[in-house]
Amino acid sequence: MNEITQRFPRKARASDRIEHLSWTLDLDCALGFAGRMDRARLEREAAEMAEHFPRWILTAGKGRERVRCRRCAGPLVFWRGLRCALCGRDFDRGSKIGRPRLAWFGLLPPIGIGGLARIDEALRASTPEQHVLGERPGIGRYFLVPLVAAYPSDFPRSAVRVHYLPGFFRIRGMPPDSPSHATHLYGQGQMCLFAGGEWQPETTCRQVLQQRAYAHVVKLLNYANGKRRAFAKVS
Repeated sequence: MNEITQRFPRKARASDRIEHLSWTLDLDCALGFAGRMDRARLEREAAEMAEHFPRWILTAGKGRERVRCRRCAGPLVFWRGLRCALCGRDFDRGSKIGRPRLAWFGLLPPIGIGGLARIDEALRASTPEQHVLGERPGIGRYFLVPLVAAYPSDFPRSAVRVHYLPGFFRIRGMPPDSPSHATHLYGQGQMCLFAGGEWQPETTCRQVLQQRAYAHVVKLLNYANGKRRAFAKVS
């Protein structure tokens, strides 16, 4: 398998200029956090994410929470082991958090909100941390939503678990971050993406994000914009 390069933006120490730290993904180390996933499957997962979601990083998490560096709160990445992307400190495997799981973190592709007046107004008033509101030719007003996609310990027997960050539910009009059949949520930011028996072990994280998670975000934005049947099935 070809080496996979990951990148992380950070402010340069001597100025406010944004620079990108690059590293080669350490799959040998990542495999130690992958539960029942074998190396061939991990390589496939990483290769697909590198092709379709090249700005997402492979990190370590506990549910929707990403495990951060104890020294500087930077993100942990698989770079010559598991270490902080900002200060380079190794992850303390003896810490009280227990053993984290593999998780991807990044922003979904732009979602046009030109037709979602309530959402646009709410985001102009207050955009949640780590979310991005913008505008550009060809897209118009758009919104970038960060997600955490975590592998359960028995993956691929069980589905990838995709989580919103807490700030998403503070957007005006959003439902509570609690279990709901109406909005297909488990609570704690986790999307309900598969009905019983729907999950297929050959499904990859990339496919879950493209085919299920993106649609869930669009529906929830429509719900918050006033379309209360956004999750109703269309025959």
